[in-house]
Amino acid sequence: MERFVIDQKTNTLVKCNHSMMWERLDYLIIPHQYKGMQIDRIGPHCFDHLMINLLCIEEGVEYLEDEACENSHIYNVKLPRGLKIGKRCFAGSQLEDILLPRSLHIIKEGTFSNCKNLKSIWAQRGLNTISYDAFNGCESLKEAHFHILKNVRDRAFTGCSSLETLNLGYQIKELGNHLFNGCDSLKSLEIQGNFDKLEKYTFAGADALESLSLWTHADSLYFPPDGFQDTCLKEISLIGDFEPIVEKRCCFPEDIVLKMSYGQKALEILGYYFDVDIVA
Repeated sequence: MERFVIDQKTNTLVKCNHSMMWERLDYLIIPHQYKGMQIDRIGPHCFDHLMINLLCIEEGVEYLEDEACENSHIYNVKLPRGLKIGKRCFAGSQLEDILLPRSLHIIKEGTFSNCKNLKSIWAQRGLNTISYDAFNGCESLKEAHFHILKNVRDRAFTGCSSLETLNLGYQIKELGNHLFNGCDSLKSLEIQGNFDKLEKYTFAGADALESLSLWTHADSLYFPPDGFQDTCLKEISLIGDFEPIVEKRCCFPEDIVLKMSYGQKALEILGYYFDVDIVA
């Protein structure tokens, strides 16, 4: 029985075999070259019926296809430079933590959704987009760290009930809806970048969020009506020389405290309606 079954027309690994199914392997290495054949891609559900402590993928393998490791019993992975990851690639798997390769630019739809044991995620400087539902339902996720993230799509962190530390980096340009719905442990958050609007439901369901810092280098920032009503926010720090665009006074809860500095355009407009703490 061959260890690796490869479609030689597409250089795709289609199945991994092991003499004792469900025997837990300490590690499994996926080579780029195997018995004169080449592995460029790893196909859907390649690792069904295997339990793997550490999956190592050699450099040269280019793509983990959609659903490649979905619902798998893979606990840890080591990914090479240049690897791209498809939709729902690790969805529902037993993955515990992961360091993403520097060359990865986008986490696609549902890539890590419902990874119940995932505790931490570390991204390097190449990543700029987190797609829809990327970490939806990762109930054990405690910390997530990003660097030059620019776009965060709808429901990216919905249901991450253990999330305490979230670093989105300093280049955010676009935020989706329901990003933090059900993040019951996330009490403070800083968003920094060039974003010029907030969606109506960006913070909907962020019931534990008490402190928020919005730091933008854009010329203006749109605050949607009722955009913060479903939170427990006590204070919002506004940083940057932007002009606030406000349709209605209900864009902020009545008892919110806004923190701003002297000379900010936002202070001139919002200070008339809301309590403001002046910070140095």
